[in-house]
Amino acid sequence: MLQPMSDPLVVHLSDRWGGPTGSRARPGRRRVWTAARILTALTALGVLLALLTSQYCRINGWGGTGVYHWGCYSDVSALWSSRDFDQHPWAPFLSSYSAFEYPALTMFLASVLAAATHGIDAVLGGTALDYWGERTGLLYWDVTFLAGALAWFVLTLAVLKAAGTRPWKAAIVALSPAIIFGVGINWDIFPAATLALAVLFCLRRKWLIAGVLLGIGASFKLYPLLLLGAVFTLAARTYLRRESHDDAVQWADCAKLALGGVLAWALINIPVMMGNFGAWGEFYVFSAERGAGWSSIWQVWGVMSGSPLPAEAVSGWSFGLFAASCAAVLVIGVTARQRPDVVQLLLLIAAAFMIFNKVYSPQFMLWLVPLIALAGLRLRDVLIWHAFQLLHFWAIWMHLAAQVSEAEPQHLFDENIYVAAVFGHVLSTVYICAMVIRRMYRAQSEPASVPW
Repeated sequence: MLQPMSDPLVVHLSDRWGGPTGSRARPGRRRVWTAARILTALTALGVLLALLTSQYCRINGWGGTGVYHWGCYSDVSALWSSRDFDQHPWAPFLSSYSAFEYPALTMFLASVLAAATHGIDAVLGGTALDYWGERTGLLYWDVTFLAGALAWFVLTLAVLKAAGTRPWKAAIVALSPAIIFGVGINWDIFPAATLALAVLFCLRRKWLIAGVLLGIGASFKLYPLLLLGAVFTLAARTYLRRESHDDAVQWADCAKLALGGVLAWALINIPVMMGNFGAWGEFYVFSAERGAGWSSIWQVWGVMSGSPLPAEAVSGWSFGLFAASCAAVLVIGVTARQRPDVVQLLLLIAAAFMIFNKVYSPQFMLWLVPLIALAGLRLRDVLIWHAFQLLHFWAIWMHLAAQVSEAEPQHLFDENIYVAAVFGHVLSTVYICAMVIRRMYRAQSEPASVPW
């Protein structure tokens, strides 16, 4: 049974747009438009909006400063030719082609989609259905976007299931501006969907399955590994506080999660390592050696001070501050008056990772969307966070356009606005974390999540 709404903003909006509950919402009534179907339809609307935001680049190509001015830049289309996918779909695995700086499963996914692109071009090229002509990069982007759209549906439904009696939390995922603008940039929707499934199975106490999904997600991108830290914190709380609840997380649960993750990761990565260790290790070498990237606090430090930090210093400070943040989350998780759930802890750890990471790419904002949806936050706080993320989204593109444009300074984006936007996206994430921590330390009589 659905719970009544208590979020002030949601109640305010429902009073004006929806009115009182009608007969079609009565429990026991057979309904065609169930929550799952409505959220699927909303996700389809989100997919359509995401496609529309990229129309300029689909029509005019992904070159020049227009990709920044219209906010439709994509690594997918850029890497189609620069990483030799246009020459060979399995280029990332072959030493004779350009290196591909992504983990093993992203390498495989990008190659499978490239193979599909070459196959479609071979069969339909030159026919009435050939809308891409010589622009096979457009076809590759479309094929990748279609696969990402399917992952988006999986993500929404996973959040729906994880939300339990609060299914409308998944509407945040279905229509999130962060996903609408970020889904076409890179392959980040795939680890996000996999992590959401892992969280779902954690909530259902299917630890080994959750671990397998964690290993799959970490083979797409490293950040799903942070789930292990959240579960470790809960297990430490159970041990230190001698909790005996039936749903308390035990060390054995944490071990099962880790075991499933190791097995899945090994099955995916070891074959790639044996086939071409250099190609497999490119991601890890690149990540270790890179310096401060766009929109990171380290890059802004260099902009403000005029003396960028060397790559070694950035790596050291980034790792040290993230490790300190994880220690702080462990203390918070153990000492909080109200036992936190795995989503709240994962949100805190993931947010710290994003804040102190050496780079903050625009699409990273979609990492937090499903966690924010499940963390029991007010809709007001969710909207505040999205507003600052979108401000940064446009600020970074205008900043990059200024770097490559030959226009006069008065026609370019002010660098101070870019710096302010970076601070905005960082502080909005800190604000979200503060709201989650505040909820953890509330009296136990108050609910841990906001019923929508």
